[in-house]
Amino acid sequence: GHSRSPLQAHAQWLLDVVAKEPDLTLEEIRDRLAREKKLAVAVSSVWRFFDRHEITFKKSPARGRAGPA
Repeated sequence: GHSRSPLQAHAQWLLDVVAKEPDLTLEEIRDRLAREKKLAVAVSSVWRFFDRHEITFKKSPARGRAGPA
């Protein structure tokens, strides 16, 4: 059968975190889960959770191409 995501128990917390801090990366969210919720998950699990909730993450502009000279 289909197993339920351990992240679902923390759904409201996760949605609140990205609502308050939309610039967080998936890695930063995973680190917060480990630190604050004592839950160790892969970045891909975090991505799948947000994908199911139709929340997308853009690449940080700071890591993008160089600006005009």
